[in-house]
Formats: sequence, C-alpha cells, structure tokens
Amino acid sequence: EMKIIDSTTLVAEAKAISEGLQYCLENHYSNIIIETESLAMVNIINGVWKIPWSVSIEVGSIHRIRDLISVRVRHSLREGNTLADFFANLVFNFAGTYEFNSDQDVPSDGRKIIMMDKGNTPYIRTKYIISSAQ
Repeated sequence: EMKIIDSTTLVAEAKAISEGLQYCLENHYSNIIIETESLAMVNIINGVWKIPWSVSIEVGSIHRIRDLISVRVRHSLREGNTLADFFANLVFNFAGTYEFNSDQDVPSDGRKIIMMDKGNTPYIRTKYIISSAQ
C-alpha cells in the first residue's frame, strides 16, 4: 500500500482537474482526455492509490463528473506539458491576470513553444554536468 504525503501541489492539481472537468461538463464537452505530469493524481483518480483526505472533496467531484461524461486520465512527462508549464510559471511569477487574444500576444518564449508544437518538434530537456575533477 502506497502512502501519499499531502502537499499543496497535489491539492492544486486536484482542484485544477476538478474545475477543468466542471467547465467541460457545463459546456457540454465529452470524450475528455486529461494529461497531467502528476503520476500521484493519475493513480489517485484511477483508484490505484487511496485518496488522501486533503483532496477527497476534489477527487469525489472528479469521480461524479466521470460518471456523467467520458473522461480518461493519463500521465504525461513534463516535456509533454511544456506550454502549460510556461503559462503556469508566467502567472505565478507575475501574480496577476494575463489575457492573450492571439499568438502575437504571447511572450516570445511561449510562441517558440507553440511553434515547436505545431511543427511536431520534440522538446528535449538537457542537463549540463560540470565536473570539478581535473
């Protein structure tokens, strides 16, 4: 049995999924695919892990909506979520509200990600290791 540690990121992820599904329900969207980089949320929602008390209300809401519309929840690596991560960091760093009405309104780093997505160019994360041994 896996024990999940309650965390604010888990709560934020659960709320985002719950609110996103509520929006889909209210706007008559169906056949929803949720991709999240939180493997914990995928396992909690899909019943693989027990529901932590801190997200029980949100997960209950998610399950009720799943009973009404087709929803699949699957894990996505961070590289597959680059644009969402860019926007989340943008809002977090600004601590305000942004509104984009066209691609041109998006900051240049975000536009680069959009163009890479449109061109099916893979995003490759690199890590540089500096060796102190000489």
